[in-house]
Amino acid sequence: MREAIKRRLYKLKDRLYLEAKYLADYGFGIGQPIRYDIDKQNGTITVESVKENKKRVAKTTQKTGKTVPVIDIKATEVKSFFASHGRIFVEIVKGKIIFSIEEVVEEQQICDNVVSLDSVRETKTVFNRYAVGLNEFAKAVNFEQITIFDLFQNDSKNSISNKEKGKEKAISMLSLFSGCGTMDKAFLDQGFDIKFANDRYEKKALKDYHVQTYKHNIGDHILMRDVMELTEKDIPETDFVCAGIPCVTFSALNTKNNFRDSESDLHPIVEKTLDIIRWSKAKAFLFENVVNFIKVKKGLILQRLKERFPDFLFETKVIDATDLGSAQKRKRAFVLAIHDTMPSLDLPLVHEVRTVKDAFKGVELATQQDEFFTPTPKILERMKHVPQGGNVLDVPVELRAPRKTFSNYCQRLSERNQAPTITHVQDDVFFHPTKERYLTVRETSRLFSLPDEFEFKGSMTAKFEMLKNAVDYRVSTFLAKTVRNQLMPIL
Repeated sequence: MREAIKRRLYKLKDRLYLEAKYLADYGFGIGQPIRYDIDKQNGTITVESVKENKKRVAKTTQKTGKTVPVIDIKATEVKSFFASHGRIFVEIVKGKIIFSIEEVVEEQQICDNVVSLDSVRETKTVFNRYAVGLNEFAKAVNFEQITIFDLFQNDSKNSISNKEKGKEKAISMLSLFSGCGTMDKAFLDQGFDIKFANDRYEKKALKDYHVQTYKHNIGDHILMRDVMELTEKDIPETDFVCAGIPCVTFSALNTKNNFRDSESDLHPIVEKTLDIIRWSKAKAFLFENVVNFIKVKKGLILQRLKERFPDFLFETKVIDATDLGSAQKRKRAFVLAIHDTMPSLDLPLVHEVRTVKDAFKGVELATQQDEFFTPTPKILERMKHVPQGGNVLDVPVELRAPRKTFSNYCQRLSERNQAPTITHVQDDVFFHPTKERYLTVRETSRLFSLPDEFEFKGSMTAKFEMLKNAVDYRVSTFLAKTVRNQLMPIL
């Protein structure tokens, strides 16, 4: 929590204006250089005191004759920001003034009219924050006969009681394109028996470091071989297959060798994966990929899956990790298929709301917290100009990289918000909210909800390459529970 001298409703609509003697006590004395940043996505305007800038705190003489500091910003974008929102609050802290809207309506609409149940603090007790859809909340209070306790059921439907879990047999599993094991880790933790895992040797950054990491955290059952070389003799019979097919040829951002531009309607790796599923005699399988996987060529991939497995029923879902309580906004597409049974990927009705600050709590003592790239002098200079939640567009034009001009480059995380989708920390420059350095291996792992016990092996570049391709642990845990609960009754 910030130590604010006050948090009050801000009523001016035509400009950003503050005058008060106490501004000087919080780093905004007369003549102090300042800069401001507008974050439309998160609904905030932040005014910060800086070492150098043309814009400065001015002075005004009050009716009492006293000269006091005044901040007066009449920019058009500020007026537009204030005019588009009904209630603005101002909060003053050391070196920073924050104007924030009361409700971020656009985000709530995206999240299906989500109501946030904020944290409550009583003496030393801290309660987590949760979010719930308005429709589900209406059901709990009156609309339908479900109780508030039903809302906080973390598993999706068809859940199995703890007593029943003790009687379960382990579901055998086959994992393809397993990477470093961030997906398999959750399935292992949920009691799956992983009989076989596979990934190939990567000639560039990864080499075999992802396989080393998998063995260290999951087990020695992983086979390092190109999936296209596997034969039916290599594949054991299993109950369930999980496949995280490489996403490069499906990515909307890929301008070379993209499946959408292919003349063929058959994707070689997808076809091989379907062969392996057939060889395994699995009763269910799960695909994980980028959102475009289920959209490319008007849904051709899903159509092909159904053609190859006509006796299976399918459910698709695009899941944002924040919908399951992650501190990182990360959308991925999932396809779940079960033999002769309609699957479900319904998300929990209530989820925890976590910020970057929540994710980083206690990280100083965690393993691999001391592992991070050292920024070059140029990168370091750019970092100094970027406020929390900002990006390269906050950097003076003369300091920007010629080909790195998009807002997803050089991003400083905001402590009180969720992180954007993390790609390679060094390549795209993701850095700490309050420190002039890249994110560490452990901080990045926390943004993927990975437990601190999960350790990465190999070079620094390889570790962040693995993280770039990771599946959020809260998402993979949800999937593991969902598959277990729906597959057990038919085995």
